[in-house]
Amino acid sequence: MKTYLGLLLYVLGLAAGCARDSTTATSVPVAPPAVKAEPFPIPVVEMRGDGSDLGLQHAKDLQPVIHMLHEQYLRTIFSNEDIHQRALIGAAAFEPHVLPRHLEEIRSLAKGTELDEREVMLANCFLDLLPMVACSTITLPAAASPDGVARFGRNLDFPSLNVADKNSVVMIYHPKDRYSFAAVSWPGLVGVLSGMNEHGLALCNMEVTRPFRLPRAMPYTLLYRTVLEQCKTVDEAIELLKKTDRQTSNNVMLMDASGARAVAEISPDAVNVRKADDQTALISTNHQRSTGNGDRAGRCDRYDYLHDESAKVFGKIDQAELQRMLGHVAQREMTLQSMIFEPANRLLWLAVGSNAPNTQTFHRLDLKEHFAH
Repeated sequence: MKTYLGLLLYVLGLAAGCARDSTTATSVPVAPPAVKAEPFPIPVVEMRGDGSDLGLQHAKDLQPVIHMLHEQYLRTIFSNEDIHQRALIGAAAFEPHVLPRHLEEIRSLAKGTELDEREVMLANCFLDLLPMVACSTITLPAAASPDGVARFGRNLDFPSLNVADKNSVVMIYHPKDRYSFAAVSWPGLVGVLSGMNEHGLALCNMEVTRPFRLPRAMPYTLLYRTVLEQCKTVDEAIELLKKTDRQTSNNVMLMDASGARAVAEISPDAVNVRKADDQTALISTNHQRSTGNGDRAGRCDRYDYLHDESAKVFGKIDQAELQRMLGHVAQREMTLQSMIFEPANRLLWLAVGSNAPNTQTFHRLDLKEHFAH
């Protein structure tokens, strides 16, 4: 297994790190497209019930796209059949570490789509098996904006293969005996990369350079889903992350309805936390800075721009201004989703597609309406 995964990392070579590691944020920002409320540009799919119910509903609503993504995305990544078969073995090795309710959902999704259960598990753990990809986040206190609204901006940067940029979806989950939450996602993904729950707790992950590790804990997207299902506040989220086994090193930006913010810099061994005062933006990209690095410039152009620009225009950062800032740090066609959360208002502004914040329109989605029923 160890030999295989070393080969997998070498063959795939999909890493896209911070500016001074491998890429430079050279997108030329353009005038932000107008913000629109309707029509929302991608499917919004609601599911409710226990794990079995959620999996079957997911399959029923999205089966054709799940099959297309499996064939045109995952099988393209794992195009070598030997590597693909070994990846399925790796996916199966995660099963003992997945919470029973999530495993039931994965099995139900596999049944509903008539896919091999290991293929569905692979769709939910392949990120743990690959080199890192790059993303950017910034959270702003209420004092940063002229309208007194605290905001959370996020670009998701990931290889599209001319497929993923066209197939985003918003999943609204109402899991039995857990908190409802929304995830900006793709069909077939049960875990969470970007989301907010009914209490206004929002989170988004940024990957960091990490060594390969055999499966010893749940895939990281399922860990972040667990946070949204069980926590109301940033402090509760940090406590859960600290007490739960962690598979993969990551940065996780957190913000709750009170405006509290933190970056949890996660490794299998520890969770270090960075915070900011109410007159400062809190930023995270793809370096862990809590162990003496702090705001030191020169490691990532995207981080440095967001740091300096947010200080320059602090007090004037409304939704449109934050959209402009996200456009500046977009990584061309790698930026597939760009979003702004307003946790206190349970609002999501979302643009999806290639170079999303510069070429696509941000649309407004009121999550209160979905959480209320």
